[in-house]
Amino acid sequence: MILAIDAGNTRCKWGLFDARSTIAESGSWVNDALSEQELPACWHGAKRIVVSNVAGLAVSRPLLSLFEQLKAPVHWVRTSHAAAGVINGYQTPEALGSDRWAALIGAWQHYHAPCLVVSAGTALTVDMLSYHAQAGVGDFKGGSIGPGFRLMHQALVQHADGIRTLPGMWRAAPTNTEDALYTGIAHAMAGSVLLQWQQMQTLSGADSDVIPCVLTGGDAELLKQALMQAQPEMPITIDASLVLRGLFYLERECL
Repeated sequence: MILAIDAGNTRCKWGLFDARSTIAESGSWVNDALSEQELPACWHGAKRIVVSNVAGLAVSRPLLSLFEQLKAPVHWVRTSHAAAGVINGYQTPEALGSDRWAALIGAWQHYHAPCLVVSAGTALTVDMLSYHAQAGVGDFKGGSIGPGFRLMHQALVQHADGIRTLPGMWRAAPTNTEDALYTGIAHAMAGSVLLQWQQMQTLSGADSDVIPCVLTGGDAELLKQALMQAQPEMPITIDASLVLRGLFYLERECL
């Protein structure tokens, strides 16, 4: 059993993979409450632990306290030039976030095809995963980082006079501030994805209509709705376990 942990900026998500490479148990905790968590009983079945942590010491310290109760070795993922069937095209490969790296690997190992890998969480990351024909592997071409839904909402509340409301819902023509706020933020996120989707077509020379978009993160459903309104022909899949699965493949390569 391999325990994969994705420690993001807001939540810490985990999945316990069994011998069939499927998630047998899973869960998540809010980072602010991580130090209060008790060790899940199923974690005792883990033979190895693999962790992506982009939240720093505030998360690694309580995780280490939990790991001390186990006898399994712990692998803190560091991004590399290539791993698990994917080449990292970042200018400085190790500067790519370990969660983005794991998501790219998870997408390639699961779909084995070029795709746009999008994580809609605290940040919105939109990464282009192509195919390296000569090497027969996935090829990360680059991607963008922007604020996620809640960061954009917080920025407006803090800096725009008169906006002190929670967002409402998507509308084709919003007629109140709540819906206008939701719709505007959703459009900004969708626009970022669509621009990168079109850029991927330019770089690959492929027909963008057949390039799928794989979404993960807490706001994936929200983003999917906005994308479907803007570009109905875009193939979209939501994969909530994308990062965890990528971590699993990274660790399995080390066995």
